Amino acid sequence: MVEVNDTLIEPDVVEPVVLGDRLGDVRPTSNRGTLDETIFETLKRDVLEINSRLKQVVYPHFVLNRQPATDLAADTVVHCDLWAPLAFIILYSVSVSRSNAKSLFSGLFVSLWGALVVMAVHLRLVKPHEKNSLMSYVSMSGYCLFPQVVNSILGQLVLPLIFSLGHGSHWSIRILIITRVLLAVASVMWSINSFRVVANCQSLVEIYPLALSFFVIGWLSIVF
Repeated sequence: MVEVNDTLIEPDVVEPVVLGDRLGDVRPTSNRGTLDETIFETLKRDVLEINSRLKQVVYPHFVLNRQPATDLAADTVVHCDLWAPLAFIILYSVSVSRSNAKSLFSGLFVSLWGALVVMAVHLRLVKPHEKNSLMSYVSMSGYCLFPQVVNSILGQLVLPLIFSLGHGSHWSIRILIITRVLLAVASVMWSINSFRVVANCQSLVEIYPLALSFFVIGWLSIVF
């Protein structure tokens, strides 16, 4: 009778190691995976992965930076995911709908996903020669939504808190509105430029629908 030790976890994949002309001991070739890690470690790993993708797609292309695309598009296709777009859409919807009706959250959530899909379909149609899938374009547009998330958090939460120190005077309200408009314009230009670079868009036909979509998203953060 063979005793089974419950305290040991066998590796998922094993293969024999060839030593000369004979087979050697069987050794694990991969780790167990993420089944035994804590929730904090999983979240930390996901956040670091999202941040590494933002360093490639969004951070270097702020507003007027016209850095040419290199291997960004190809790398984004390989590592495309929807976790970051989902997180960004939730953060944007929560911040914008914070002081409005609760039904606004669901409307923004669905509308933003629709906008990402529309932009992805547009690029898939105008760039038929590219091998990028529809899912990769959705992932690209979702990552380029990050400046809009920063804009919504600053415009809806941080700036009103700062200007509330003026006790609602006319000058503080005007400065608040102007600041929010300027912040929205900067975030829209940042999103457009990031998407233009990572998707390698050159012509007006390719860029205009993307710019219009991000403009509408940025405008929503002002009017609500």
